[in-house]
Amino acid sequence: MARTDAQLFRTIGEQNAALHQIAEDMQPDATPPAALTGQGDNPSMAALAAASLLPKEECSQRRLKKRFRTLPPAQAFLEERLGAPPTGIGRFTWALVEQTVTTGQWPAGKPPGSHGGRSGRAMGAMEQRLQTRLERMEQRLERLELLLLQVLEQQSGAVAPPPR
Repeated sequence: MARTDAQLFRTIGEQNAALHQIAEDMQPDATPPAALTGQGDNPSMAALAAASLLPKEECSQRRLKKRFRTLPPAQAFLEERLGAPPTGIGRFTWALVEQTVTTGQWPAGKPPGSHGGRSGRAMGAMEQRLQTRLERMEQRLERLELLLLQVLEQQSGAVAPPPR
């Protein structure tokens, strides 16, 4: 395990680069695997970025207001799909609903003490932001691992064991 945040980020970056290299080495030619393009029998497995929760044309505020009518059903829909919102995201608004539905994830909440002023509070806010970014990097690494396993499974025809 890394001793500092910098070492941890460096380690994650190296693992990410190694996974990309393995995926590139496995490609027989310049065409991407069918799992990445959504061709063939499999739907697209592009798990590198969070997908929107609804089709793009349904993500506008006007369409969301028409679909949910009020904020409580929209909030219940998001919490059902994504879990409880992070603390510090502020007031629940239609703009927040639109952003969350479009990105497929909750926006980063403001950490406690982020309103600044004292160095202790600023350090706490910075640590919270680093923790949030670290969690997002870990989620992205997990999605990369799943994607790599799916590509390996598709190429070998065997069932790959789930990670950890």
